[in-house]
Amino acid sequence: MANSKTTARSGSPLFLPILLSSTAFAILEFVLPVYGKRLGASALEIGGMFSIFAVTMTLIRPFVGWAMDRFGRKRFLVVALLARAGSLILFAAAADLIGLYLARFAQGIAASLTWISAYAIAADLASPDARGSAAGRVDEAAGRGGLYGALVGFTILGWLPLYTGWPILFAGYALLAVVGAWMIWKNVPETKPAPTVQAQGQRAKVVSKSLFRLMVIVFIVGGSTAMVSPLLLVLLQDKFTTEVSILAIASVPAALINGFLPSRLGRLSDRFGRAPMIAVGLTASGLVSLFMPGLPAMVWLVALWALEAFGWAMASPAQEALVADLTARETRGTAYGLYSFASSLGATFGPLVGGWLYDAVGHAVPFYLNGLVLFFGAIWVLALLSKPSGARVLDASAQD
Repeated sequence: MANSKTTARSGSPLFLPILLSSTAFAILEFVLPVYGKRLGASALEIGGMFSIFAVTMTLIRPFVGWAMDRFGRKRFLVVALLARAGSLILFAAAADLIGLYLARFAQGIAASLTWISAYAIAADLASPDARGSAAGRVDEAAGRGGLYGALVGFTILGWLPLYTGWPILFAGYALLAVVGAWMIWKNVPETKPAPTVQAQGQRAKVVSKSLFRLMVIVFIVGGSTAMVSPLLLVLLQDKFTTEVSILAIASVPAALINGFLPSRLGRLSDRFGRAPMIAVGLTASGLVSLFMPGLPAMVWLVALWALEAFGWAMASPAQEALVADLTARETRGTAYGLYSFASSLGATFGPLVGGWLYDAVGHAVPFYLNGLVLFFGAIWVLALLSKPSGARVLDASAQD
């Protein structure tokens, strides 16, 4: 196995492949709810498209992590990007709600494989005091790929009607994902560690008390944020405009943050500890959720979206690095699988609950509830996971 631990930018071998395979990520967040609504879907049915994605990941992720620890990380990431290409072909062919649901199911399979293997490889290649930066580099690649893909996608959809541009656009995204899979196979080393007697003894301890606490927190937070994710575009269209291009322009500062800041903000968690950065990120996102339903004008949307992106760009790398800090290398894939399982389990119920609240109780209710949950999540992180220093105290060998 190649030893690449000498650099803090250990996510670099993954950067371009992840970028290429993530070009559809941002535009799907915009176009999928809009496309579904134009096909006659209710808020609950749009939430269902997000839930089927989360259900698929919930069922698959624990097994993926376990298998990676036994059979290697690299092959799973190659298959993941090929599966992502397949899901994008299904999106290109989708002409009704059933087609969109099938595409989301396939996308869930691909996502189950992608992020566990990508974060495990990045953590394996990084030194303990650079894991936040390495995880942020992976997030940054996905954010930048989504930004570039959205710029091209909205340009094409500006020239062509949605029903004409949709298949062309997603076929192109699928081709880029295939190129990304080839680059992973060619350039990224296998990082699966050789089995040791110590590793065999640690398998039963893969979930420490601290990791379990983190899993409970991401379950609650993941369900809460998933409750409002599919509703945001619906709310903005109901409140301001149905022109997706205008909403896309408003999201540009947030997209720039997602594409260029996660590795830098992840470095803060390497220096000051994971829990404080997670708490700051959750607090910022909670504030955005509370203010979103009462926006008086579109101009405020730009600032709130940017603040939300900043919050998640700070919290996500710290969370992903914390998983590696709390886990032995030999069981890191299993740990990422269980951590991702907890997050996607919450996201399974969130969109359905949010859709029901939006339709039956009030448009603002899911957003207010999410804001309160994120505030409490920040407090729980500081109370349950705070340590003097992130990577240097919560090392892989630490077990509560």
